[in-house]
Amino acid sequence: SSDLVAHIKGLDPAKAVFITGTNGKSTSTNMIHHILTHAGHSVCSNLKGANLLTGVATSLLSDCSLSGRLKAEYVVMETDERYLKMIRAQLPARFQCITNIQKDQAQRNGEPSFILRKVAEALDPSVILFANTDDPNTLFLSSIPNRSVYYGVSENSKSFRKDDDFFSVGMPCPKCHNPITFHTYNIDNIGPFTCECCGFGRDRAPDYLASDIRYEERTFRVGDTTYAFHFNTPYFLYCYTLAIAVTTEFGLTAPEISAALDAFSDIRGRIETRELAGKTIHYIKVKQENSETVQSALNLTSQDRRSKVFMIGYDEYLDFYPPMLLNFYPFDYDTRGLLESNVDKWICMSEAMGRACAVRFLYDGFDESDMIVLPNSQEATIAAALANTSAENAYLIEEIPYWKK
Repeated sequence: SSDLVAHIKGLDPAKAVFITGTNGKSTSTNMIHHILTHAGHSVCSNLKGANLLTGVATSLLSDCSLSGRLKAEYVVMETDERYLKMIRAQLPARFQCITNIQKDQAQRNGEPSFILRKVAEALDPSVILFANTDDPNTLFLSSIPNRSVYYGVSENSKSFRKDDDFFSVGMPCPKCHNPITFHTYNIDNIGPFTCECCGFGRDRAPDYLASDIRYEERTFRVGDTTYAFHFNTPYFLYCYTLAIAVTTEFGLTAPEISAALDAFSDIRGRIETRELAGKTIHYIKVKQENSETVQSALNLTSQDRRSKVFMIGYDEYLDFYPPMLLNFYPFDYDTRGLLESNVDKWICMSEAMGRACAVRFLYDGFDESDMIVLPNSQEATIAAALANTSAENAYLIEEIPYWKK
């Protein structure tokens, strides 16, 4: 039945939270689920990322009794932006999180304002919205509910500026459509901003702000509490801060949340380390149809100044009809930091787009004699190429790594 979720018994909208947005949905969902369960609460979640209506329904049914009553106390669900309205029609969750709204899957979504409209249609005044104040599109949506909870990340040692160069303008103002001015960036197109034409921007301090960020010590502070931070990139700080905000609003104490985050382990599959052909491979999972996630991976790779091999697998996705091979995403990347980070060899691999991706890197001044183009990204192909390189470390940026193909 298409309205099956509406017939599940025991669903309490006041204890249900949906997490949607372009980037960070899965990580934030995992963190919120972890904090609640660590504190002793029962939680129903779609942790494997099945975020359409069918995936949400399946997760709920797996946690129901034979009579159709939900056994879990809390519902924490990742939801697809386009399906949010349909899902909320059957389960009107009181809490709604929006991580950010960026360019993503252009063949499906066109451009971000389309998703902005879709999400806006799913919101109403009864929602308590958790809004990322550093993302213009998300902040724009915070005027719809009667109450919004704001979260953000303060400027830190890994914040950066672009000044007035080719990569400085990332998005238009969602209010007046003139260019946004970012004062600094924590992630590409996410950071403190102002529209100089209409004045739109952060006009108040966030309710939950990550500050005193110490990457070496792996700690940060929200309010008066210092939390453990098991990553070393600003991308995950937004997930941490959102998780702290949601669970605090659910009534958990700072010591409970701190203890849970201290015990939180890396989400396997996002960042992994493997050995191949005598090299240590640092794998960073990316959403290749979204430039911001790839840019964050490039920035993370650039921070390692050791001699290294850089590998990027720009795969083909033929799940849309008519099938299209889109190679414009790499032209949104700023690769200059990577170029200056002591890369010995550049490896681009793909059955159809490896050469197109390689050309993109050559435009930024990469030495063609150091470039290797592989016909696929299978393990044997990669191992053979790595065997002829001297660096001991390699970085692999790809959505589906060779050991899952």
